[in-house]
Amino acid sequence: MSVAGAADMDDLTELYTGGLTFEMGMDFKDGKPEKWKKSKLSDPLDCLRLKLLDMLGSEGPQTSETLCARLPFPSAQVDSVLQELEMRNLAAIGFFKQTDEGEYILRIDEYRITGGTVDVVDYRTLQSLLLQKSFTKYEEPAEAMRALILIQRRDELLHRVNNYRFRDWKDIKHDPDVYNGRLLHNRVGYTLKDQIPILLGLRSEPWLGPLEEELLDKIPEGGLTRTELFEDYPKGKENAHIQRSLKHALSNLERQLVVAKQYIEVPNRKRSLAVFHKIHGVIEPLSFDDALVAMINRIGPIRLHTLRFFVSRPVEDLADALRRLEDANRIIRVVALQPDPTDYYSSKEDSENLLSPMPEDRKMRVLSQSDPFCSRFIHEIRLILKQGWYHPVFKGVDPIGRILMFVVNDYLEIKDINIPHSYLDEFKEAFSSLLDNYRDRLVDVSVLHAFNGVPVHDCDENIQQILADLDYSSMGDGERYIRGGVVEPRSRKEVNRMLFHHHKMHQDSRLENETMALEEMRELRDDFALRGRCEMFRVNLHSMAAAKQLHQGTNLRGHQVWAKLAHFQRLLTIRNVHSAEEDEDILQFFREHHDPSIFMERHAMKRAEFRKLISPLVRSGHLVQDYRGGFKTVEPMQNTDLWEVKRDYLRELVSDYPVISLKQVERLAGSPFSAEEISDVMHEFEEDGTLIKGFLVDDLQDICWGRQDLLEGLKGIRKTRDLVVPPSDSMMHYFGGLLRERFAYGSAYMVFHDEEPIAAFKANTRDGTIEVTDFVGDSDLEKEALRVMKEFAWEHDMPLAGKLYEKLRSR
Repeated sequence: MSVAGAADMDDLTELYTGGLTFEMGMDFKDGKPEKWKKSKLSDPLDCLRLKLLDMLGSEGPQTSETLCARLPFPSAQVDSVLQELEMRNLAAIGFFKQTDEGEYILRIDEYRITGGTVDVVDYRTLQSLLLQKSFTKYEEPAEAMRALILIQRRDELLHRVNNYRFRDWKDIKHDPDVYNGRLLHNRVGYTLKDQIPILLGLRSEPWLGPLEEELLDKIPEGGLTRTELFEDYPKGKENAHIQRSLKHALSNLERQLVVAKQYIEVPNRKRSLAVFHKIHGVIEPLSFDDALVAMINRIGPIRLHTLRFFVSRPVEDLADALRRLEDANRIIRVVALQPDPTDYYSSKEDSENLLSPMPEDRKMRVLSQSDPFCSRFIHEIRLILKQGWYHPVFKGVDPIGRILMFVVNDYLEIKDINIPHSYLDEFKEAFSSLLDNYRDRLVDVSVLHAFNGVPVHDCDENIQQILADLDYSSMGDGERYIRGGVVEPRSRKEVNRMLFHHHKMHQDSRLENETMALEEMRELRDDFALRGRCEMFRVNLHSMAAAKQLHQGTNLRGHQVWAKLAHFQRLLTIRNVHSAEEDEDILQFFREHHDPSIFMERHAMKRAEFRKLISPLVRSGHLVQDYRGGFKTVEPMQNTDLWEVKRDYLRELVSDYPVISLKQVERLAGSPFSAEEISDVMHEFEEDGTLIKGFLVDDLQDICWGRQDLLEGLKGIRKTRDLVVPPSDSMMHYFGGLLRERFAYGSAYMVFHDEEPIAAFKANTRDGTIEVTDFVGDSDLEKEALRVMKEFAWEHDMPLAGKLYEKLRSR
């Protein structure tokens, strides 16, 4: 270390020890080693800390000058480590041997020679025990949850379960034994059903008003969703006060753990379904004393002040219960120096483990502030690492650094990383593992701004090498580094031009007539989308349905579309939802017949009743209406692998867009596809070189995927004509985010001028006219927007009408 430059440093944390080795003699004979073993240098701070503790423990009080004279380091360096030991309650300073200067002594020795009468344990030993209990490795997530009683975030299982990845969280969350709720009075988290009696035992009896009791009585054994729970109560603006009271009553039930939620995965639904289950009166709580003992056994020694965060009872009840348990010898009171003697309540087994020195776990971990271990010492951590939200980095029990980072727009924004140079190699391994796990959360790209407060481009060569090993490279702006993506921004106009050209809406790529345009499209909602893709429009969609044998059914986004029967068979296979047993007679009938009037006659049924009967089957894709007005049963594809069908569908979908984000693919693909499935297909595209990923649009801070071949073929394509994209066009799902952000519409006609969206309007199409009902646009370009709208209306031979249109014209 001295040779590497440590002798000239005032702070050992600034010494990078990567690549430093020393040789150690082995197999001594006659006092001489027969061979030498090369070893890597361990943590220099740990070495110096342990050396100083060893000297103080074996030799008693020593002045700083005496200690510095015996060590080959500058006095400032030794003094800084001594001050750190003092701050962490391992050493103290005072006058013990009538010296002129203060002497350093072990804190536990100082306590004994200054009249301490109680047997005390070293605070660091207690921290090591808590670390060991908290980070015991388990094979199953359920075992880790049982040991911790509850968890709050998926990150907390990363260091506690073997071979755990963030992607496993989805299966854990939907486990039938896992419940979610306000498990402690200040914490919402997840726990197992068999741990709920402990948590109930730590609470006092709940207070229930008449509305709370009414809601509680409605919940059956199998549970109810929020919608089902509130369905019998009046809705609407005039009953807003009733809905507000219901919401507050349900919140009160959740807050007191009278009910808890269970998440269920529903096919063809993106979000999990939350089902409320009754806890109060169904699960028997443990007694307060038994619950306290069970909790202390699980989480380790704990002081009274911290214990209050786990218990929702008066502090007097808690103190009485602890006294009873201590008298009954069910828990043991342990005194630790922190720096003053502090009482900790411990299990008998843990108190015996504290009597002997424990080997320290010096593994580096990147935690969250809500981590069970971190939250036990949050005030001490913030004292060392300062205030603010960040991910603390621990080396064993010591907080040594922090990472200020958060997920935004599908990428990881890392504002700063504060890590001492002496820990860079270990940090690289721990941080690399964390970044790899973020990929399971569909966050592949990370952007780094600074390291130890220094802009990344100005960091020294050691940090630059660490960042290169983590696959970071410059973004080209002289300020940031990027990992997992590229920076090849293009203007939004160029992206839109390529998009319209590829989708046959550009003036140079439009097809000759509606028949050719229909052949290019897999599914179609109405004439509007078809007309925009052809130069000449002779017959409408309904007229072509018989000739092309088109059927009308529900697509994956829940819209009624025209397509060939094979397309609907593919969609039904992707949905992978079997029909209900009571619907089998209807499906069997329409396998053999097509005329609905026969079915209605046979069952003496009116058309309204018939529609009510078949509507769910049409929505689920099991029935389609053919071009003759009859119905036909759709059969799923046979002898196919579901994942292969879904993957091929996604690959075809993504290949139609030059630049697309993950959220846009989710909107276009529909509910049968999970974000994880979409991400897997996108990564396959990326690996075979079809797609690139990163920041690809100038004024867009979202991570996008782009087709390299389409983006490179932009040259030679002239500027796109002004046009209107109707809400029935499939491209509207691509522009959905922009439509909401800029015009505050969920669905509307988008007006493009100069390859940019300048306005959006809502309209009713009836009696051969387009009646404008609402309009939002740039006031400076309102005249241009109106001109484009008129061209759109003329092209469809449907004139614009309505009071709003007349008002726009008169401006």
